[in-house]
Amino acid sequence: MRRLNVALLLFMSLWFLGGCAIVNLRKDVQFSKDSCLLFGEIVSHSPLNKPIIVIAYATEGDKVIIGDYAVLNEPGPYELLVRQGRYRIFAFEDSNGNLAYDHGEWAGHYEKPEYVTPQPGGVEWGLDLKLSDSRDRHVPSLADTLLAYSGGKRKQSTSAGALADLDDPAFSAEQGNIGFWAPLDSFRLTGCNIYFLEPYDRKKIPVLLVHGAAGSPQDWRYFIKNIDRSRYQPWIFSYPSGARLQTMSLFLRKKLYDLDRKYNFDQLFVVAHSMGGLVSRSALIEKDQHNRAVKLFVSISTPWGGESWAKTGAQNPVAVIPSWKDMAPDSEFIRTVFATKLPDTIRYYLLFGHKGGGSLFRQNNDNTVTLESMLDPRAQAEALKVMGFNEDHISIINSAEVFAQFKAITATTETNLKKTLASTRGYVDVRHNFLPADVTKPLQMSLVLVPAKSDDQETQIKVDPFLKRQETGAVTPGEYEASLCALGFKTEPVSVPVSITAGKIADVSYTLIPQGMVAGLITATTSDDDSYWGFLRSLPDKVKISSIRLTGAGITRTLVPSDDMTDKEMLNSFLASKDFISRNGFAFFDLPAGEYTVSIEADGYKPSTTVVKVQPGEFNPPPPFRLVLK
Repeated sequence: MRRLNVALLLFMSLWFLGGCAIVNLRKDVQFSKDSCLLFGEIVSHSPLNKPIIVIAYATEGDKVIIGDYAVLNEPGPYELLVRQGRYRIFAFEDSNGNLAYDHGEWAGHYEKPEYVTPQPGGVEWGLDLKLSDSRDRHVPSLADTLLAYSGGKRKQSTSAGALADLDDPAFSAEQGNIGFWAPLDSFRLTGCNIYFLEPYDRKKIPVLLVHGAAGSPQDWRYFIKNIDRSRYQPWIFSYPSGARLQTMSLFLRKKLYDLDRKYNFDQLFVVAHSMGGLVSRSALIEKDQHNRAVKLFVSISTPWGGESWAKTGAQNPVAVIPSWKDMAPDSEFIRTVFATKLPDTIRYYLLFGHKGGGSLFRQNNDNTVTLESMLDPRAQAEALKVMGFNEDHISIINSAEVFAQFKAITATTETNLKKTLASTRGYVDVRHNFLPADVTKPLQMSLVLVPAKSDDQETQIKVDPFLKRQETGAVTPGEYEASLCALGFKTEPVSVPVSITAGKIADVSYTLIPQGMVAGLITATTSDDDSYWGFLRSLPDKVKISSIRLTGAGITRTLVPSDDMTDKEMLNSFLASKDFISRNGFAFFDLPAGEYTVSIEADGYKPSTTVVKVQPGEFNPPPPFRLVLK
């Protein structure tokens, strides 16, 4: 976008001139390195259905210090962004909308453990808690505290699919610039989420619109105004574009996962502008269940080959916008984006503009992105069609000609789709009980359907642990092995063969028994320059784990990696509660209560030793196990 071009030039001048902008950027980046994302889920059976407030807070004497807070319009997933510290997680149903806990409101603390001590950089998962109508005597005073934290403004809901007004200042061009220059501050005030502009309608095809660098959802006004709202429902992805792109891709995947669990949609079109194309493609190449619903991907003026300005900015010793590291032409992110092809089920179209200029210092471009980058051969090779327009980087998403081509693309896509109606799907009636009956129930549970006769991806369906019987669906007809998965429990039987038939309901039944387990992910340390909130590197191929040893409660077990373990074998081992190690993940099952030591040996790295507590019927995911170079 032209805003990005101006921002780049401005940054180059600031590089030499210094000033408040650089100071603020350096502060934002440093806070980013000290911060961590916290993910969890709120469970509530309150009859009021009022918004829920989730808070991470610390205390100094009688003083309450807010690490972050989130607003949800319904029970479900949440995310918080906090600096390194020692926090309690508290949530309450804000029945009167005053952003303060009042006597009688449903509430609850996360207690496993009581205090959360996030590591700088990265992510912590599984911080689930349940609200109840019991009086919580340890609730801090929150009068005016949350409003003060967010500058006197109530935060928007970050529940995936929350209804929003496109005219909201949170979606403005000004906020888009803040999201580029101060991504951490922007995230803490406006979050990162997929919003709906109208209530979900299963009869309409969702069209997800993803903006680019220094952009905002309001960039899509022309598309939203002209799209056929009787056939399509626009969804907007709002994110701080200055953050690491891997993190933004993670958020896009997470929000689509949440929406899929809620609505089980079977068609989705994705349209992305500029850098948003990189974020979208990074999410779409993953083997996520919801990606099977993606039928169309249209990128518009995306810098597929990266941007030389970004590489120059990323080498700045004074301050670096985090996303520039990923936008450099030779970045690991761009290499990863093209390491995997788009699924064959996605029709991909590449649109670009060529109205711009060129000089001795800058190749031919659309006033922002070079033609060479937009027409990277790797992207062209997967496109059904490459289409050029006499438009610049901004005008291309406000062009009648471009929108007419988009309409033609969607019409062609629909013509080529095999319509999937509910009547062509099957359903599963799930029954379960716990043994013993009075055991504390898990807060999350899933039915996992593994194709019996192919290596196709499994299907996961959310199941309510508090309902003994429920009908789930719709499911593509076929032969499956069906397992019920609840962390901290094993099921009998392990799996049930089930045949899903169109228009029919299959029955499955399970008993869940508490078991102790230890499981985790292993990462390796990276340079300080690559430490950002939500940014997790996969374990590099060169890091070879020798063994993982578990000792405690009179038990000693050792896992040794096997190079020939497939994804399906790993999944089956997990569902059957069999110890395993695969790549950077591992799990030990059927453990009695007690304290255990996990010891990890890896070539070239210091031995890693971590103490974990185990209680059958509970599983609290530990932070990633980090290996440190010798």
